[in-house]
Amino acid sequence: MAEPAHSAPAFEPLSLVGTTFDDRYELVAHLATGGMGAVFRARHVHLRKDVAVKVLRPDLTSSAEIVERFRREAEIASALEHDNIVRVTDFGRTPDGYLFLAMELLAGESLFDRLRREGSLAPEEAVPILWQVCAGLEAAHGLGVVHRDLKPENVFLARTPSGREVTKVLDFGIAKIADPSSESATQAGIVVGTPEYLSPEQAMGTAIDARADVYAVGLIAWRTLAGRHPFKADDARGLLMMQATRPVPPLTDPRPDLAAYPALVAAGAKACAKDPAARHQTAAALGDDLAAALGPAFMMPRGATPAPSISLSPIPLDRSGRDTGAAPAVPGATLEVAPPHALSPTVARALAIARARLALVRAARAARDRAGELASDAVGAVRGHPALAIIVAAACLVAGITLSVRAWQRGRAPAEVRALLAANRPQQARAVADAALADRPDDPELLLLRGRALHRIPGGIGEGIDAYALARKAGPLDTGAYDDLVAALGRERVLADRAAHLLLEEGPPALPAILRAAGAASGLHRLRALALARDLGAEDRVDRVQAYGELLGDADCDVRRAAARRLGEIGDPAALPRLRRAAQAKTETKGFLGTTKSAPACGAPEADAAARRIEASRPH
Repeated sequence: MAEPAHSAPAFEPLSLVGTTFDDRYELVAHLATGGMGAVFRARHVHLRKDVAVKVLRPDLTSSAEIVERFRREAEIASALEHDNIVRVTDFGRTPDGYLFLAMELLAGESLFDRLRREGSLAPEEAVPILWQVCAGLEAAHGLGVVHRDLKPENVFLARTPSGREVTKVLDFGIAKIADPSSESATQAGIVVGTPEYLSPEQAMGTAIDARADVYAVGLIAWRTLAGRHPFKADDARGLLMMQATRPVPPLTDPRPDLAAYPALVAAGAKACAKDPAARHQTAAALGDDLAAALGPAFMMPRGATPAPSISLSPIPLDRSGRDTGAAPAVPGATLEVAPPHALSPTVARALAIARARLALVRAARAARDRAGELASDAVGAVRGHPALAIIVAAACLVAGITLSVRAWQRGRAPAEVRALLAANRPQQARAVADAALADRPDDPELLLLRGRALHRIPGGIGEGIDAYALARKAGPLDTGAYDDLVAALGRERVLADRAAHLLLEEGPPALPAILRAAGAASGLHRLRALALARDLGAEDRVDRVQAYGELLGDADCDVRRAAARRLGEIGDPAALPRLRRAAQAKTETKGFLGTTKSAPACGAPEADAAARRIEASRPH
């Protein structure tokens, strides 16, 4: 009798917790399990940094095709540097044969999970998510990479340390390099991807380009807004036939209330066109259409920095009802209007535009009045020469008109940018600022406003920091710039370091914004603000025991350790109760056969060392 075939051992992700891959990545917690493997929270033992490690199921490593897909995901994703694409940093194989990817650790949930919980999303919530997906895809397409497997499961809604929600595109495992000579290009006739979100050309196995991803975003938009998928079939083959031949129904079929958003319905329909030539030709074009469809209602993701509030001063009028240009009759009297996100978008925009128009009128009037003074002086100087006086008066009139027009032109762009920012329309604000900077590239006011707009556009923080650096060369930064730069301290390391460099160069003027974050921010954001305050010699202006003590319980291991070490350096005995509690904290992990082992919690050794250091320095 033949020996029975031995099947591959079952994959038990929990059994890997506590092991170290490649002598670098210690798997500290199991996060999720999928069809191809599992994802773990891991710590880089040399860099002391938390990452995510994606492990391929061992029974799949015998498939050369799957191994190559895994390797390609690492190769492609590591080349895509964009705020809206997950960063992959490493790829390897352990001596036991486990294939793994190391990538940035994200906190949050997938769009799939959110939709499973909430059913559908309102347009004001859905569009910013979709806009960021388009921004990430545009970066990938710019490098010739087509994702080919976009779906809600591969759209992750990540929560940053500063509390801002950022959309990340995941899983470039079956991405296609748009290069006819590439050996990795999928052969014609082979269908790859998830049937629910395949483009018609993918469903038929024909050649594809970036417009296939545009179609997938259109279907994701349909699912996100409608609460269900537009097609329902008994099997994958039937679904592929629908993708290839059946038009996507209008969004207003499942959601008649979306008739109030005709441009949004039209943008979704265009993205889902069966003919690639009838779709948006780029992901950026689709993103622009989605944002424009909401108009002033287009909002940043929840947790983003809100647009500035509006403060209107009463305008003194003369008896004829004209603006006198004088100061308010009651010193300090102002009309404080709620922030635009607390008003309806239409009201917020109207108030901002009214403010901008008044500023333009006053600028033009000031130029006109100055021209009148010059004319009076010039005519007086040639009194007694009637012919010459007429010529001078005419010249001054022309000069006055020119001055008024130039003043109006100079004031128009900044006022328009401010109005758009107040209406929470940063993309349009940036476009206006860019157009004006083409004529006045060193204008400090326009550079500041451009930086402000970029900080409110998903994926634009890095360029916004560059704009503030240019503005600083042309003139001093303002409180809005300081607030944006301090907020960037809570973002990715490269952005935080660039923002910190600018803030250090500014020095004391930036301290109020830095100290606010040092006293009230959370996690890594707060830790970086405290470090910056220390570099500027102002750390003692914060309650350091309170600030660092609260960070001892942070979710980020690095933050806990750094806070404990700093409390030990400060040496204040008031920190001892918090340090002792943190030193006694334990964590439990499961091992083989369900056994449980207890170990000091992350940061506990550092807290214990800090407490001992303080106790040793106390007088006996």
